[in-house]
Formats: sequence, C-alpha cells, structure tokens
Amino acid sequence: MIVAGALSLPIETERLCLRDFCWGDIDALHSYASLGETTRYLLWGPNDRQESEIQLSTFVEAAAELPRTIYELALILRDEGCLIGALCLYLDDPAGGATQGAELGFVLHPDFWGKGLATEAAAGLLTCGMSELGLAFVWATCDTRNLPSIRVLEKIGMIRQETIRSARKTEEGLVDEHKYIFPAP
Repeated sequence: MIVAGALSLPIETERLCLRDFCWGDIDALHSYASLGETTRYLLWGPNDRQESEIQLSTFVEAAAELPRTIYELALILRDEGCLIGALCLYLDDPAGGATQGAELGFVLHPDFWGKGLATEAAAGLLTCGMSELGLAFVWATCDTRNLPSIRVLEKIGMIRQETIRSARKTEEGLVDEHKYIFPAP
C-alpha cells in the first residue's frame, strides 16, 4: 500500500535493495555495528550486542509509526541477499503539516567499502526521498576526516554548505564537520 507522503518500499537499485529492518536482521546489523572501523566517524558505536538489539528495536518501532518521520533502512546486496549496512532519512518536524527537509545518513560494513555501493544506495534514497516525500532539500553532516563519505555525498550531487568547527566531542577530542545540502541553494 502506498501512503501519500511516504516512501514506497522496498527501493531497488541496480545491485541493492533498501527495505525496513526486521527482527531477523540482528546478526547482520551487529556484524558492522560492533566494529570500531565502521563507527569511527559516527555518533554511535561500536556497539555491544545489547546496544545493537536496542538499535534494531528502535528501527523496527520507527517503521511502524504514523505519520512516519524516520526511515532507517536495511541495505541488502541483491545478488547475495545479505544485509551489508543501513541508510536513513530523518524527516524534519513538519511545519503546518508539510515536511520540508530531511537528514541523510549511511553506514556500510567494511567488507563492502570501495565498490560504489554506498553511492548507489544514497543516490537511490535521495531520489526517492525528493520525489516521493516531496522534500524541498536533504542535508547531511560528515566528519571532515571521513574522506570516503565526503566522496559519496559529493558524487550524489550534494554541495558542501559549511564547515562547523568543533562540532562534536569524540574520544579523540573536538572534531569538525562538513554540512552538505541537496539541491544546492
């Protein structure tokens, strides 16, 4: 069933499928969420098993909420049918009932880095988000040291809007972030 103002799921690209998470995804989610290499530049992780279970629970619960404002989607490699990461769209709080924008995010298991999969998935979600949700813009933030994610954002047409100095505190100290936006203002 297609609901006006909702994403039609699953979203399929040439090599990938984006779908809602389900309870059976815990092992695959934990396999990347538990790795420091994966979560180095993220606001969460690395997760222990309980943290991954809580994370999955919030994804499943968010998918059931109406109106839906959070899309945490499992990233599936179609040929192999395996879950290799996640993408998200967090819709801004609606003003007058109409959502204007959304934040885009993604994470990918390191075994699948460097194959263009994050770019393919992010482009697919960006396109569907803009057309199906009627978004005016999509934005993303990225640790300035995370060069692969910067490349993904730029390849899908996002434009660096600003660099936020000392944007967040990490174990390594205060770090800067780039803010990207699509379409360019």
